Amino acid sequence: MIYVHIPFCRSFCSYCNFYSSTKLREIPPVLEFIEQEWIRERDTWLDLWRSGAYRLRHTVYLGGGTPSVCTAEELEPLLQLLCNDLTMAGMAPVEITLEANPGDLTPAYCTALLELGVNRLSLGVQSFEDTHLRAMNRRHTAGEGINAVKMARSAGFRNISLDLIFGFPGLTISKWEETLWQAVALAPEHISAYQLSLEPSSPWGKQGQLPPQEECAAQYGLLQEFLAGRGYIQYEVSSFCLPGKESLHNSGYWIRTPYLGLGPAAHSFNGRDRYANVAHLGRYVQGMEKGSPKRTYDCLTPQDEHNEWVMLQLRTVEGFSTRGLQEREGAEAVADFLKQIAPLLERGLLELCCQDQGNARVRIPPGRLFVSDDIIRDCLLPV
Repeated sequence: MIYVHIPFCRSFCSYCNFYSSTKLREIPPVLEFIEQEWIRERDTWLDLWRSGAYRLRHTVYLGGGTPSVCTAEELEPLLQLLCNDLTMAGMAPVEITLEANPGDLTPAYCTALLELGVNRLSLGVQSFEDTHLRAMNRRHTAGEGINAVKMARSAGFRNISLDLIFGFPGLTISKWEETLWQAVALAPEHISAYQLSLEPSSPWGKQGQLPPQEECAAQYGLLQEFLAGRGYIQYEVSSFCLPGKESLHNSGYWIRTPYLGLGPAAHSFNGRDRYANVAHLGRYVQGMEKGSPKRTYDCLTPQDEHNEWVMLQLRTVEGFSTRGLQEREGAEAVADFLKQIAPLLERGLLELCCQDQGNARVRIPPGRLFVSDDIIRDCLLPV
C-alpha cells in the first residue's frame, strides 16, 4: 500500500514560488521530491512487502490535499514510476485511487486519468446544497458535484466514491435525506459519510457550536437505514459500498497492513512502528534536498499495538475474533479482555457472537456505531 500526500493550500504555496495571483500552484517541484522519496525508500519497502509476513493487496492512493489540482501530465512521471517499480517486483497495484475536487474535473481530465491507470475516483462532494457548500468554504457547487460524477462515468470510471458530511449547523433531517437521495441517484459504488469535525479557524469553529448529538445521531441512523435499503453494505463506521466495492486501500488500514506514505505530512507504518513526514512543506523540501526526510517517529509498545489492533478492528462492522487476539497475544490476553468488556456486553454496547468452539466475534452493534469512539475507548488498555 502506497499513500501519496499531495498538499495544496496557500500556506504551502508561499514556498518555492508556489503561489501567484494567476496560478494557485506550481506542483511539479513537490512531485519531484516525492519521487525522490520513493526512490530512497523503495528497496526497503519492496523487501518488506515481499517478505510474505503480511496479507497484501497492492494499492496506490493519491490524496490528502487536492491532487486533482495537478494536471495529468504532472502526475504521469510519479504514477509511472510507482506502478512500474511495483509491477517489476510482482506487485502490480490492483487499485489506484485519486482524490478529486468536483470542480477540477473535465471530460478530458477524466480520460487522461484513466489512461494513467487511475481506476478509482474519490470525489469530495460533501453536500448537494450550495448554501451548505459555501458555509464549508468548498470551491465547487452542487451542480459541479453532480456533473463530476457524470463526466467520470462517461469517461469510463466504474469505481467512484462520494464523500458526504453530516452533523453541521443548518442541516435538517429532511435536507440530509435529500442529500442521500441525490447521492444514490448518481449510483456511486462507494459512499463515505463523516460527521463534521470543527476546525478552530473555520467559521463554524469560531462559533464553537455544533448541533445537539441527538440530531447528529438521528442523521447517522438515517444514513445507515437509507443506504441499506438501497443495496449499500456498511463495512466500517463511515464507509458504505455496493457488494464487492470496498476500498481496498482503506480496508488495509483496519487490519494494520504496512503502508508507505510519501510527501509532506504523510504517515507510514512498517508493521512495527509508525513515522510521519513533517507537515511543513519548506522543511520537507529542505530535508529531501539534504537526502534525509524530516520525520517524527512513534515506536509502539506491546500495549500500543494491542490498543491499535482493538481500535482499528472495532471500527469495522465485522469486529474481530477472540481467536485472532489469542494468536497475537495468548489465551490470558483473551481472558483479560473478556473481563474488561463484560460491562459493555451487559449494556448492549458490544456483541459477542459465537462462531465455533473456543472462538467468538466481538463487534459493536450497528445501532451503536455512532458512539463507537466512546465504546472503543472503554476497550483499550490504560496508557
